[in-house]
Amino acid sequence: MLPRLKSLNCLAGDGELLVSLDPKVRTRIADADGQVLALLTLLRDGTRDVAALGAALRERWPGTTDMDVATVLAQLDRFGWLEDASAPEVFDAHDRERYFSNLAWFDAFTTLDTPREQPQAALRGSHVLVLGAGGLGSSVLMNLAGLGVGAVTVVDQDRVELRNFARQFTYTEAEVGQPKAERVAEWLKAFDPTLRVEAFRRRVESPDDVTALLHGSALTARPDLVVSAIDEPDEVDRWVNEACVAAGIPFIRGGLAYTQGLYWSVDPGRSACRECLERHRARLAGGIDREVVDRPRVLAQDRVNRAIGPVTSVLGGLVALEAMRFLTGLSEPVSLGRYQLVDFAGDGHTSSDAWPVDPDCPVCATSPVRRAAVAAVAASPAA
Repeated sequence: MLPRLKSLNCLAGDGELLVSLDPKVRTRIADADGQVLALLTLLRDGTRDVAALGAALRERWPGTTDMDVATVLAQLDRFGWLEDASAPEVFDAHDRERYFSNLAWFDAFTTLDTPREQPQAALRGSHVLVLGAGGLGSSVLMNLAGLGVGAVTVVDQDRVELRNFARQFTYTEAEVGQPKAERVAEWLKAFDPTLRVEAFRRRVESPDDVTALLHGSALTARPDLVVSAIDEPDEVDRWVNEACVAAGIPFIRGGLAYTQGLYWSVDPGRSACRECLERHRARLAGGIDREVVDRPRVLAQDRVNRAIGPVTSVLGGLVALEAMRFLTGLSEPVSLGRYQLVDFAGDGHTSSDAWPVDPDCPVCATSPVRRAAVAAVAASPAA
């Protein structure tokens, strides 16, 4: 291993260093004799292992041991300041250039044990099923392609319409009347010829429809993640939840409630699921929401898609960022069993609203993780 210092800012004075990799985080390090700065300088080119670093430092500080160097390197790695210059390259020059910005972003999360090409390789090896290719769905698809996801399955029942163009940027007026799924698939393949894309023009009408899509095909394997960007029929969230939980495949749901953007996700057997939320809402209906249940509906609000381009772009980016968390494991998803809300009509502030896991949820009981846990308990001697 050849530890290399990431590009960071370092100020020296009054016997200490003021170091920042992320501008919002500053770290003070005591360095009265300049030895830490010397080590940081030696680390910049990534050509020395621990023994070579120790030998170089002993020229000025004879008492320095290789163990001292290893201890400091471990601390610097915990700060996230180091990478391994000897890590094998996964991508060729073309792909490193294409994913240059991605790799630079991953620099903020990688360590000596996690090279920056590793999360990019995880994305290239992943398959995402996207339900819906409208405003949110097409925005998510553009972002997934930019991230370098290797395979995408697109499902949409609609055809391109003139009213789509305020918020859907993968289509042209020449394509009005053509199936969205096929048109967005062609856009994706033109954007990245190596991207494996399948398109299906169909309507989701039951959990079985979702289950059928989860089996994969000759072109694409079983998806690693599902993104749901459809809100019709009204039961569709519960159908996607039922199918994905039983298959053990996580999913993210995004949408717009009047002028409030939202997204939430489920990781089967790990987080609360959509059915947990429905059961939670049913319990609330007996208390603070009683009037919503008891009072008759005398006016019904029309279902209107009022999303505009900036809204779908921001929300699609947030959903794709959450997808990246699921697919790379670099950081924890932020929307597990939790509404993430964005105020688009006001100042753009965000808020979060979680719902509890229901231990008696019949859908959660179908997840492979839960079934395995139950089977293990049943097989134990104590049982």
